[in-house]
Amino acid sequence: MALSGQWIDILLAPERDQLTVAEVCRRHGISRKTFYVYLARYRREGAAGLLPRSRRPKNSPARTAGEIESLVVQIRGAQPRWGARRIHNELVRRGVPGVPAVSTVHAILRRRGLLAENVAG
Repeated sequence: MALSGQWIDILLAPERDQLTVAEVCRRHGISRKTFYVYLARYRREGAAGLLPRSRRPKNSPARTAGEIESLVVQIRGAQPRWGARRIHNELVRRGVPGVPAVSTVHAILRRRGLLAENVAG
């Protein structure tokens, strides 16, 4: 991928070299859509808009709610021998809405370092 200075050169090429946008894109191996996305960023933000951006999503709509994660951690703290299946069943027994799958409870425990293989001892 081109660096910000290279992008400026690409974005200015049509006017500077009297070329069509399609010709500039073909020469640089980018799509016209990409050209116009970067042109809009450059006009809106200047050279800073051409810097590489993270591809990480800003949010994860399917991620387990923080309250549920906290409840899983709380139950595990009170019952350190319980695994994901037992904690899942306890959440169901308590009538917690939106109980995650056993595999999700396991992932929460792993992420928080609460599994037996992660605990030093």
